[in-house]
Amino acid sequence: MSEILFSAAAPGLFVQETARNQKFSMVTRHFHESYELYFLLEGQRFYFIQQDTYIVKAGMAVLINRNQIHKTSAFGNPSGDGHRRFLLQLDASVFDPILTAMGCQNLSELGNTHWGVVRFLPHEWEQCQFLIAAVKEELGRPGENSRFLAYAYAASLLLLYCRSRKRMEQELWKQPDSSRFQAQTGMYRKIHEIAQFLQNSSGSKESLDELAKRFYLSKSYLTRSFKAVTGFTINEYQNMARIKKAQTLLVRTSLSVSEIAEQTGFSTAAYFIRNFKKTTGVTPLTYRKNHNPKIAVDKP
Repeated sequence: MSEILFSAAAPGLFVQETARNQKFSMVTRHFHESYELYFLLEGQRFYFIQQDTYIVKAGMAVLINRNQIHKTSAFGNPSGDGHRRFLLQLDASVFDPILTAMGCQNLSELGNTHWGVVRFLPHEWEQCQFLIAAVKEELGRPGENSRFLAYAYAASLLLLYCRSRKRMEQELWKQPDSSRFQAQTGMYRKIHEIAQFLQNSSGSKESLDELAKRFYLSKSYLTRSFKAVTGFTINEYQNMARIKKAQTLLVRTSLSVSEIAEQTGFSTAAYFIRNFKKTTGVTPLTYRKNHNPKIAVDKP
């Protein structure tokens, strides 16, 4: 069973606290323009980000950068997969001015530098719990002042996460990753290689048989293991990698939609447009207009 304990939204901010007591794998959009801050309040989870799987336990948090592929899934025995989490989604349009006013980096800079996993010290976790309660309290009240206070508390949660992340990196002799929390068995390392290849070769039209041969695996083991580790099928993951590449090309080049479809491995422009809208919620041209209106109208 899944129970939403709290859910509220304000412009540029969405928060939700959920408790689940059985096997659950997230089914919502797996990469998005907003920045996501995830606190695990009880239980433990696998958290797949880009090409790596992390083990997340109560008292830890995850920052997902803009447009990072991610998915949570059950840890260990599904029947014992009870967990409770608190989630914030933050939009740069609202939080960049707040962070700038506080003398901090903007969301893009924080996301690029500090995305990943943090384990809080006991006193840090107490602060997190206080701020989570404060966000919920203010979003539950009417009025503009309460909304602004909710923004301030949400920004404070983000900055507390970043401070703890810096502390953790110093403990790791400034290694800029969360490798201590990664699942490191042979299967996870192999899936890391495959996911990285799919991201770096988004335009490839290599078949599933050819992919299995490339990594010296049987087709059945490849498909089964990839799904078990990432929560995605090969086709789902490859499609997301292609859409992410297409987003970059739409914003940074003046290539036509047809040219981008070809470069990202889609069989036709129509198929690309359909998949792009399904994944992002907008058409390719709308995405380009929203993110770089200076680029000329699409070529025929």
